[in-house]
Parts: sequence; C-alpha cells; structure tokens
Amino acid sequence: MRTAIGLAAVLAMLAFSTGCWDRKELNDLALVTAAAFDRGAGDSVRVTVQFFIPKTAVTGGGGGGGGGQEQQTATRYEEGENIADALARLQMKVPRKIFWGQCKVFIFSQELARSGIQNHFDLLIRSPQFREHAYMFVSEGQAAAVLDTYPPLERSSASVIRDLTQLDIGIKVTVGELSRQFKSDSHVQMIPMVRILPLGKGKRAIPYESGTAVLKNGRMTGTMSEGVTRGVMWVLNQIREYVVTFENEEGPSRGRVSLRPVKASTKVTPRMVNGSWQVDIFVRTQGDITQNETLENPINPEVLARLEKSFSDEIGERIKQSLREVQRNQKADVVSFAEAFHRKYPKQWEKAKDDWEKIFPEIKVNVRVAARINRPGLVNVPGGVPYDQVNKE
Repeated sequence: MRTAIGLAAVLAMLAFSTGCWDRKELNDLALVTAAAFDRGAGDSVRVTVQFFIPKTAVTGGGGGGGGGQEQQTATRYEEGENIADALARLQMKVPRKIFWGQCKVFIFSQELARSGIQNHFDLLIRSPQFREHAYMFVSEGQAAAVLDTYPPLERSSASVIRDLTQLDIGIKVTVGELSRQFKSDSHVQMIPMVRILPLGKGKRAIPYESGTAVLKNGRMTGTMSEGVTRGVMWVLNQIREYVVTFENEEGPSRGRVSLRPVKASTKVTPRMVNGSWQVDIFVRTQGDITQNETLENPINPEVLARLEKSFSDEIGERIKQSLREVQRNQKADVVSFAEAFHRKYPKQWEKAKDDWEKIFPEIKVNVRVAARINRPGLVNVPGGVPYDQVNKE
C-alpha cells in the first residue's frame, strides 16, 4: 500500500511539472524595441529593426572615469518582397532568435503610407508574435531615420515615442485600434505623425510626435496639423489634461488667460431633419486657471462668467475650425460620424453608405460648449500686479 501511494505521488508530481525542454534563455534572444518600414528598391519593402543591447549592470563604488552615455540599441535592416520575406532574410543575419514581445512601436514611412499599408498591416494583425497594444506611427521622412536617433534622456528612440504617446498629447493608435479603423463604416484611418527634431551641431536629434496622417482604405491622402488634431480629439472625447489659452476680449481689461482642463466629455448626437444629415456636438469641460495676464479678478462672479464664456467660445471655435478642415479639405470622416448614423439610423445608412464620401462634407454640425472654471489658482488677483490696479468691476 505504501509503495502504491508513493508511486502515485511521484506520478502526480511528474504530471504537474512543466519542464524546460523548450525554454529560451534571454541570452538566446534578440529583443526588438521598434520596427520601421520603408520603400525598398523596386517594389520591395525595407524593414529596419531596433534591438536592445543588454548590458551587465555595474554595481559598487570605486574609481571614476568619465565617458558619455553608452548606446543601448542597435539597428539592422533587410529588404524583401514583403515584410514577412524581409524579416525571414533578416533572421538569417542575426545570430539570436528575434523576439517581438517587447516591441512597442511600428513606424511606416510617409512614402510607403501613400502607396498603401493595408497589405503590410496584415502581417502585424495576423501573426501572434506581434502585440496588439504596440503603437503605430507614420514618419515624415524615412522611417528608419527615426530609429537611428539616440536621445539623451531615454535608452532608445522607441522609448521616447512610446512615452510621448502615453502623455495623451495627440492621437493614440495601437495595432488593435488601427485594425478597428480598417473595419469602420467610414473606411478612414488616422495614424500620428512622428518627426525628427535636430538639436544643433554636436547634439543628438530626438523624435517627437506632431500632427496626424489621414488614410482612406489604408492609403495616405493627407495630414492634419496639431491644431486640427486637437479639435478632432475634442469631438472623439479623447482630450485629457491639456492647456487652453484664450484671449479675454470682453470686459474692461483684455489679455490672455490659460487654463488646464481637468475634465472633458463630449456627446455626439446624429439627427435626420427633413432628409438632411445633421450632427449635434455638446462638450462639457472644466479647468483651473494656470496663468492670468489680464487685470481681472476671477473671484468676481461677473468676471468669472465672462472668462467662462470666452473659454467656451475658444473651444467651440477650435472644434469648428477642425471640422471645416476635415469636411471641406480632407473630406475624410475621422470624427466617426458614419458609425453614429449607422447605429441610430440603420435603414437610412444602408441606402447612403456608398455615397458617404459625398454626404460627409455636407453634414451640418451644431457645436455647443459648456465650460466652467473651477479654481483661480493659488492667488485671487493677478500675480505681480498691485491691488489698486486690479479691475474691481
């Protein structure tokens, strides 16, 4: 009996043991931090991969020695008939197994995006080795040039781009989100643009996010400036913490006032009025005064009401300007009006969906903003201004 019990215990331990016959040691892997895709010779695609260079940590005190920051990444590239072919060729030249689990950034060049990225994107969404939460970008010039920058504050250009994206300063698009955009009713995609900021002779260039690329059915057709992108983000309810500066043009004292919205919510309501396509946009936002260049005292209820009206007018005008750009110039439904109408008016949508590109520029949009100022800051009266010069009205 004891022998039987002991044998059963051994078999149970063997059954639950995972083993390590198929394990991959870290020293056997080439860790990818970012990948860039450019046009190659002819119809080929050039893939540039940024690898992280693992270094043994140095501990303990002792002797000094200067020296600059050690480079922690390296890039390798290869060309192929498509991305999969280029990566297979690249693996033949890399002595370690290429590992994509840490890759957080994919960059398409503007040239490649204009010719179309839909076929190339299929690899990123189909293969399980690529992560859906990795961020997507379009570069102003060559995508590989972005990976060849070595910023002083971060260990890689991929880290800089990823961290900037997490600050919510622009449109945030992941592999999974881009896949959803390809399946949207509008057939329009948005991808943030990344550019290289030169810092002068002898200094390291750094990448930064600026503006947005607009694509239709995977083919880049234009770009949106930072200002237009902000307006689109208001409509899409993607504004987080952001400083708004407006001119106080009402009242006895004029000047600029800056606020940081701490909360913002947007409601988009589609309407059909006598066969006309219309959209009502209602924005609620509130913020705190961060700088006051007027002689107004925001504690005064009348002054506060004037400032809140100017705040509302500024946000409303920014949204209207962005809508004019995307409707008249871009003619691209980046604000997802198509999905809103499809949900509310499915029958009308089925009849009109093939003509949506013509309908979208003609949609009448009504914008209403309710803005509130919560706190004036640490001081009530304008800082640095004698109290007797502050407007008391």
